[in-house]
Amino acid sequence: MSQSPEPRPSNDLEIPPEVPTGPKINDIKHEFHPHSGRPSQEESLEDYLRTESLRRRHPPTEEKPYAPGFRTRLDFEVAHFAQENMLNKKATNKLISLIRRCAANPEDFTITNHADMNKQWDQASKKCTEFQKYDVPVLYKGVEQIFEMHARPLWNWALDLIQDPRLAEFFRTYKYDGTSFVRFYTEPWTAQAFWDIQSKLPDHKDAKLCPYIIYADKSKLSSFGTEKAYPVIARLANIVVGIRNGNEWGGGQVVGSLPVVKDDTAESGKPGYVNFKNAVWHSAFYKLLESIVTHPKTGIWTQCGDGEQRWLFPVILILAADYEEVSVMALIRGLRGLYPCPICFVKAEQQSDLGITSTLQTAQHAQAAVEKARNLNAERAEQSLKSLGLRNVDNVFWKVAHSDAHRAISFDRLHSHQSGLWGDHLFTVFKFHIERLGARQLAKFDQQFDSMPRWRNLNHFQTVSNVSFNDGSKHEDISKMTIYAVHNILTDHLGILLLQCVRSYMELNMYVGLELHTTKTIAAGRRELENFGKLIEKYRAACVDTEFEDKNWNFPKMHLHKHVFDDIEQKGVTKIDEAMHGPARAAYLRQTNFKNVAPQILRSLHRRMVGKYILDQLDDLDALWEDDDNDVPVDPENIDPLDLEELGNIVVGAKHKVVSFLALETAMKQDSAFINFRIRFADFLSEFLPAYGHALPGGKRVKFTPEQEITPYRYLKVFFQSLDDWKDETDYLRCNPSFHNHERYDAALVKTTTGTIFVQLVFVFTWKSEDKFYPFALVHPLDVGIGQRSAKDKALHFYRIREKPRHRCEFISVHSIIRGALLAPDFDRKGDHLVVDGVDSDMFLRLKELYPNYAT
Repeated sequence: MSQSPEPRPSNDLEIPPEVPTGPKINDIKHEFHPHSGRPSQEESLEDYLRTESLRRRHPPTEEKPYAPGFRTRLDFEVAHFAQENMLNKKATNKLISLIRRCAANPEDFTITNHADMNKQWDQASKKCTEFQKYDVPVLYKGVEQIFEMHARPLWNWALDLIQDPRLAEFFRTYKYDGTSFVRFYTEPWTAQAFWDIQSKLPDHKDAKLCPYIIYADKSKLSSFGTEKAYPVIARLANIVVGIRNGNEWGGGQVVGSLPVVKDDTAESGKPGYVNFKNAVWHSAFYKLLESIVTHPKTGIWTQCGDGEQRWLFPVILILAADYEEVSVMALIRGLRGLYPCPICFVKAEQQSDLGITSTLQTAQHAQAAVEKARNLNAERAEQSLKSLGLRNVDNVFWKVAHSDAHRAISFDRLHSHQSGLWGDHLFTVFKFHIERLGARQLAKFDQQFDSMPRWRNLNHFQTVSNVSFNDGSKHEDISKMTIYAVHNILTDHLGILLLQCVRSYMELNMYVGLELHTTKTIAAGRRELENFGKLIEKYRAACVDTEFEDKNWNFPKMHLHKHVFDDIEQKGVTKIDEAMHGPARAAYLRQTNFKNVAPQILRSLHRRMVGKYILDQLDDLDALWEDDDNDVPVDPENIDPLDLEELGNIVVGAKHKVVSFLALETAMKQDSAFINFRIRFADFLSEFLPAYGHALPGGKRVKFTPEQEITPYRYLKVFFQSLDDWKDETDYLRCNPSFHNHERYDAALVKTTTGTIFVQLVFVFTWKSEDKFYPFALVHPLDVGIGQRSAKDKALHFYRIREKPRHRCEFISVHSIIRGALLAPDFDRKGDHLVVDGVDSDMFLRLKELYPNYAT
């Protein structure tokens, strides 16, 4: 195995090549909406990524952004610390007492106690749109019932952001692949719905969308679920994703708290009572939307943060929630309805058939059906709407022009895939199969799962057969690793069929989770969706007359991803998480008296938002980022050693004492990889150095004495460009006999003169020559041919690799490492490994590119 030579610098006397005109491969083209009057623009990928990744700082709008409200900056920083950590009154007073006792400059800290701090918070809270309380009257059986709704007027909340200089431009973007520009989808403004709605606005260059992303999800506040909250979270879709989905100012914020109608056992399940609960939801939600209802039709001229006047048209572009909530948003009848999909008219009994394409639901159709039913008597009206899967309730989104709930409802990967299709269904069926094999096989499965190598940003599980949790990220990590831990256990025909379903689900989930989509990845995702549907049907048919035949695959989360790639084309790539639930639960537990909790929780959340706003201004003022993570527990996988040394595109760390060749070979004499280490390394350098344009020391082949030394390292940080979103990513690789009490020798993908191969790190070190350090690694190549692929490998799309004998380990420059790799052992064949392509989106796409025929 040899290194791939680097390009040599051109000779000064050479005639420079002709500079090509026109777009270059990977160039970006911005195509603006015709109404903008702006011509299309082209730029290099590097310039595009630089612009996208920059967090633009602006001069602060206030010299003292903490005032009015807080008397000094130190007062604010202490109060913000107490708020972010949800300190209660007793803990806050203790903190203040300690600070006042030890403050070197007491004049800068004027807070005297918890009450004084609350007073300053109340004054500062006026900096951002505050919550208002609304009474929501709804009739049930002729009796008016009053519910309490807390909300920020949605338009006023948006103005807090719009009038800050962080409003993004609206544009569509394309990427040049050498032949033509390829459409790609990332942000909402790169997708079709944004463009289509813009086309309905007045043909004026300043007429712009103000699109909202709304997420609503009922959550439990108490351990026993007796206390619930129903937060509504809003984001502006035209703020760049790095800010929009972040935790700083400009990110998602709680804008409302919907009333939770308590269950009435005497009325529960009755159509009238169900309609009443839906009417409460929509009547309450109107209070949130009321401030924007007229603007989508007429627009409103607004001075934005950059000083420009724009004619803004607010719309609800994206609605996201779990299935129960989207059923309420769309006012369909849910699980028991004849048409349980909020997006299309698929029949309940056809939800598992992903080959069926049904007519789309629309707000216009739903509104017409409800109005028609209201001209009938009560019984016939109920029958009419039941036959369409609709409810006799006015949908609040009908009042907002250009906003169709059926079109706005978006695929929620967290609930529909990770916690839903996988967590509640595929994983449950899979465990049922394992359990039927007996306790011994179940224990073997857990043992093999625990034996999987550890990897940064991937949860490691000692046991999975008996775990139960609602964490979608943990479910996702289990789904990525399951087939590698069980393929030698579920070996019968039905088991292999199920594993094919799991494999297809994993690939489908990877496509859905890409940060950036092109027309090609969307087409590939659609093909995998079709394949998944066929495999589920094949498995279901094979289960007939077996103990597994009772599983019903006709459920909404089996069907909903039928729309996911249409959704990406329409609205771009959107990520929804439940990060807002944590602060609400913490506020409930630490900052309420457990009575009438909604106003107390919202006050806490509002102060958090105000704190972010002030901190953002202070960051501008200071022109630096503050590191607030010092006291947060950090995964050891993400901790850098203290002795990092940057060597080109590689960083080495965990430095050890210099060691002589003699001492190294003596210490490692039991490991055949180190036999004749000194001589082999000298031979390697004699070929490597001239191939890469470096002079041989003394002009002769390299020779070492046993006493000459090298410096070992146990850590590598490798930088590479992701094939998913083209951004720089980092792998943290370990080459350590005891990393947190575990042996850790990571694998990597390496570029050689003959192509790319996988290797396992054995020993990382630097060699010094004439005051220059060269980083190298002894690696165990995994490039032995495997011959004819087995039927199982083909069925499960395994990327199988095989290691060379240990004594045939080789040297490489660490600069030849493309990225790290996670390898799962084949428990039945020593020396064979399976590449975990689902470890991240880059590896998934990279292996598709390297081995295009492995999926067949």
